[in-house]
This record gives sequence, C-alpha cells and structure tokens, in this order.
Amino acid sequence: MAYIDEETIKAIRRKHPIKEIVERYIPLTKKGEDYWGLCPFHADNHPSMSVSTRLDMFQCFVCKKAGNVFNFIAGIENITYGEAINKLAQEDGYEVRSVEMIDPNLKNYEVMSLAVKYYQNNINSVLGENAISYLQERKIDRETIKKFELGVSISKQPLTPFLLNQYDLNTLIDLGLTSTSEKDIFNDRIMIPIHDLYGNPIGFGARIYQTKDSSKYINTKATKIFDKGNILYNYHRAHQNLSKEDSIIIMEGYFDVIRASTIGVNHCVAPMGTSLTKNHIQILKKITKHVILCFDGDEAGKVATVHAIPLLEEAGLDTKIIRLEEKDPDDFILKRGKEAFLEKIRNPLNVIDFKMSILGEKKNLNDIQETSTYLDQIIHELLKEKDDILVELTLKKLSTRFNIEYQTLNYRYLECKKNNIRTDAVKLPKIVNKCSNQYGQAVDNLLYYMIESPDVAEKALANVSMILDDKKRRLFNEIIYYYHEYGQIIIADFSTYLSTKTNVFDTFEGIFSLNLKREYTEEEIDDYIKCINYYYKKNIIDKLKADLQKETDPMKQALIISEMMKIRGVKEND
Repeated sequence: MAYIDEETIKAIRRKHPIKEIVERYIPLTKKGEDYWGLCPFHADNHPSMSVSTRLDMFQCFVCKKAGNVFNFIAGIENITYGEAINKLAQEDGYEVRSVEMIDPNLKNYEVMSLAVKYYQNNINSVLGENAISYLQERKIDRETIKKFELGVSISKQPLTPFLLNQYDLNTLIDLGLTSTSEKDIFNDRIMIPIHDLYGNPIGFGARIYQTKDSSKYINTKATKIFDKGNILYNYHRAHQNLSKEDSIIIMEGYFDVIRASTIGVNHCVAPMGTSLTKNHIQILKKITKHVILCFDGDEAGKVATVHAIPLLEEAGLDTKIIRLEEKDPDDFILKRGKEAFLEKIRNPLNVIDFKMSILGEKKNLNDIQETSTYLDQIIHELLKEKDDILVELTLKKLSTRFNIEYQTLNYRYLECKKNNIRTDAVKLPKIVNKCSNQYGQAVDNLLYYMIESPDVAEKALANVSMILDDKKRRLFNEIIYYYHEYGQIIIADFSTYLSTKTNVFDTFEGIFSLNLKREYTEEEIDDYIKCINYYYKKNIIDKLKADLQKETDPMKQALIISEMMKIRGVKEND
C-alpha cells in the first residue's frame, strides 16, 4: 500500500482550490465574499451551500454538511476520504494505487485482523469440525464461510496467549478481546467479524453453536473503534454491490445478511441488535436514496419497522417495507426459496400500504364503526404524504375495497388537510432549561472561536474547568493539541487531520457550520468561559447534594458538605 504523508496531503489540497473542484460538479454564483450553489447532499431547491475561498472549505446551511476539498469529493462520488485524496494525487502525478491515512487506530486494526485470522484458522482445524458441521446444517457452505471470514473461538485454543506474544494486555482488554485476568472474552462461539465503513475489522458478533447459554449472541463491548450506533454490519461489502438506483436492504441479524448473500442478494446490512439510529441513516444517505426494511416477521420486527419509518422519511429516503410470513429472512429463504424472496424484493410495500396493513390488524372490518375508525386513521396518515399521486391512488384503493365513493373519501381527506394545516399553524412554545441552553451555546461558541484564534485556545486551556459533553471535550483537546503541534490552524488542513477521527469530525462539522461573526470581544470569550465553569460547578454540586441525601453516616455527610463548600469557594471558618 502506498503511503502519502500529511505534508504531501496538505500540498495536494492546496494545489486544488475548493471552488475549482466544486465547479466540476455544480455551478456556483458569487455573493459577497463567498460562492453559492445547490447542495448536492440533500434535495436542495434554493442555493444553500457556501464555498469559501478564504477558508478553502464548503458548508451547507441546511443539511450542515461541511469540510474541505477531500470531504466534498468523497461525499459526492460516494468514495472514502483516502480514495478522494488518491483521486487528486493521481491528477498531480503521484504514482499511487491507494492512500494510507495516518490513523491512530492502525495498531488496533492490526490486532483485530490477527484475531480474525486466528479464529479462521481454528475453524479450519480439527478442533473446528463441530463449528463447520453446525454452519453446514444451517446451509452455510465453505465458500460463504470464507467470504464472511467466519471463525470459531475455542476454549482449548485461546486467543489471548497468542496475541500477548506481540501486544500488551491493556490493548487486548481495551479492544474487548481479553479480561483483566488474561482470559478470552469469547469462548466456544461462532465468530462473525464486524468491520467499520472502510472495511477495517473492529469487533465480533459471537454465537453459541454447541452449548446452552442465556445469551445466544454477544457482541464486542463498546471500544475506541467499535460503536454499534455508528456501524452497520456488512456495509463495507454492500455499498460495493450497489448501483445508484438500487435499494439498501436493512435486516436485523448477521445470519439474515449472510443468508441473503447465498442467493445473490449482496446489498444487505444490519444494525446488530440495536434500533436503527439517525447515525445509521446518515451513513446510508451517502450511498443510496432507496431503502427496504426487511426486519423479522414477529411483533418485535413490526415495532422496529414502525420506529424506523419516520427516521428514514425525515432524512428524505424513499422507504419500502418487506413483511415476512416466517420468523426472519434466514428462515424465509431456507423454507420458501430464492425466488420467493426475490419476489418480495421486487414488490415491497410502500409506507402507506404497510400502515394500512398494521392499522387493519385486530379490527373487524365488517363492522361499520370499526371500518369508519380505520378509514379515518388511514386518511390522517395520508396527510403526512407529500406524493399527491400516491394519495389519490390510495384513496381509490380504499374506495374499491370498501365500496365507498371516491369523492366521499377525497372530501374527508381535504377537510382533514384543511384542519390539520390550521392546527399546525399554532406553534406551542418550547420549554427549555435556560441554564442548560446557555451552557450548550457557550461551549459551541467557544469551540468555534478556539478554531479561529490561538489566543482564544490558550485562554480556554488556562481557564476552562471541564467540558461535560464527551464529543465536544474531545474536539476541545484536539484543537489544543493541533495548536501545540503546528502553531496555527488552517481550517482545511485541520479538517484533514480530523478525517480519521469520525466522531470528532462530526462535532467539528457542526461547530464549523455555526458560521458566527468573525469578530469577537474579550468580554464575550470571558462570558463563555464563566458560563461553562458555572455549569460544571453546578453539575458537581447537584451530584453531591444527591449523594448527601442518600448518605446516613454523619462523618461522610460532613465530608460531602466540606467538598461542596470548597467547590462554592466558601472557607470552612467563614
């Protein structure tokens, strides 16, 4: 793998001003100091994306997408950040096939890769015969085992001693492979490697296969590189099998995804036992506009589908649903075959048809009153639908099904729509915690000006007690480190530096998009720091008060009161 160092990456970026790159894809119009165009990262009808030649950055004021030239190319061409660097590097004559980014987690990926190979070696050894038999009974052949890098953990053949020959114990503990007593976390389970969005191994799903356990599956604990809320199983393979008009199919489990692959359906992902999150959806938006939900056929799968739909619709994704007659996709494909599943994919339900099905359950639609209630519920769901043709077709379908005049249903829909608009026009005031709201704004504004000014960064380092939010605290620390390392922050270069730190970059993106006025006063910065410190102090005192109420030992009560007085700045003899 070819390597491009950080200074070369900076040089490549500077040779390609962001305005020139963005104009390869969309037209820009100059307004004031900046250039504006339609944002390609959301459905934009009014130019909401700004391109700053001063900062060499772009940002959208609607979807909040922001970054440097590499972020823009990666987003618009649906490639990785490293591939975006590589694209411009080749234009500049660098003879590279790929780019290895400077990543603090390279050693962690190396450890996890060795663990994957170790478990694969186990499954291909004599000790792995039972695991192979179990998988073959489930109609998982050796080719599929190899494709998904399936392995097995064996208590008689522990992983930890092997890894301790090369790595320290704390690293293995931090990665969720080993306990503090130097024992393997995973024993006698089928090991399913989980990769990040770029294909780096970061964890495991582990399934029992020859023993009984209250936990059929266990996953790697949350680590520096493994966060279930930001990872979709099989994403790194699925997005390579996706054309622009294809749908990503979202399933619940590992073996559902693996089973679909055995019949040639390779664009499936799974959120690994968690509900679909907004982070998952933002990941999906980068590669597709179309999603098919194919959760389990039981009540829990139905609930998960209902939960996911509004999140997907809010993100502007075209959403379809598959409901299964069997327990899950794995079971369905095994019992009903490839063609039956492909037919489901070709003819998924739209959201309205799914809701009609759900709302019709447990109702006696031969009863006039229950039918009337059902139709009212469907009409109120149609009020959320933006596609007028779909609304009309649905009303006609209901008209035919229940032998009711279309005009009657349409009149009812229009009346509800008129009343709904009138109701929505009345906005209820939001009740917010004033202190908390001011604190959040103070943190955001301080971080913004820290990025702009080394003086503000140094002042913050000297005077801020602590930032409570983990992600913003990490950004605070990265800003300080970068200043101490380089002496200044060129925002486009800082964006490159943060590109391998996904959670921090997301926070940076949000702070950068605040677009505050460039000028600030010392009083403003002092006020932000005072607010942050006050809230931090208040947070600690509130916790101590709670501890004091629970504590019954007079000596310990006295210690808590003493600690509260110190924090408040009150001397004990005052």
